[in-house]
This record gives sequence, structure tokens and C-alpha cells, in this order.
Amino acid sequence: MSNSEPPMPTPIVRPGTTSDLNTIEPLWLALYQHHKEHGMFLEISSNSFKDWAAQMNAALGRFTCLFVAELNGEPIGFLAGSIKTLPRYFGGFLIGFISEVFVVPKYRRGEIGRRLMANATDWFAAQRVKRIELQVLMDNGGARKLYQEIGWKEELVQMVFPLQSK
Repeated sequence: MSNSEPPMPTPIVRPGTTSDLNTIEPLWLALYQHHKEHGMFLEISSNSFKDWAAQMNAALGRFTCLFVAELNGEPIGFLAGSIKTLPRYFGGFLIGFISEVFVVPKYRRGEIGRRLMANATDWFAAQRVKRIELQVLMDNGGARKLYQEIGWKEELVQMVFPLQSK
């Protein structure tokens, strides 16, 4: 008999359901805290998650997607996205937009982020979108590196000019 420890269970990545929305709330809040730490200027309100979850719930599976990564039944990551239509002057076709991707820090640098992205890519392809977009903070080098490694290309830089009302 070997003295080695049992192998670590493999996380699963699966399509999310409306019942998953409440279980990922701590991850969603951690994502926006992470964004703030990496330079996001926007602030979320105390109702932000509730509003986001209601929007996701209304169209989940039709115009929005959710994928959840779990380990031993506990969520350790998620990805959310939606389908949008480009303006006619850009062709008027459907595009996918990945709005949120988060993996608990101790599980990063594994395959979870890649698996979440692959599931989303497959879902968007099945919806016949022609392009998938996402936004990533300039200071989030780890995410930018992952996306580039799996074939994403940087196209635009979003700039903001925060106006302060007095």
C-alpha cells in the first residue's frame, strides 16, 4: 500500500442554471473586488448582484450563458456571457460577449479558466455567432496572457474619462 495522498478531485465545468445564480454571488462579488484592485473605475452598488442575476435569469439559455466550475459541489469559478447584435454599419450580425470570468485565486493557473472559455466558445458557436468579444482590465496581466494563449487577439483599448459631479 502506498503512503501517497489520494489524488485531488478534478473540478467539473458545467452549464449553469438559474439555481446557480445565488451560489455564485460570493464569486461575482470577488470578481468585482478583483476588478477594483486592478484599476476598474466603476463602483458596484449594494443591489448590483441582484440586478445582474435578474437580468441573467430572464434570458438564461436563450440570450445569455452561464458556466460554473465546481470542486466537491462548491463553486470555484464561473463565466457569464450574452448574445448581442452589432449595428448595421458593422454588418448587423450576432456576436457573443463574455461579461464575467472568475476563478478562485488558489485554482488559477490550472485548466479551469481554459475550460470555462472553451465551454463558452462552444455555446456561442452553437448559437451561430460570428465573433466573441470580451473586455479585460489593462492591469490584469494574468487574464490577458491566458486569453492570448488560447487564441484571443487584442483589438481595442477602452479609455474612460471619469467626470466628477460636484
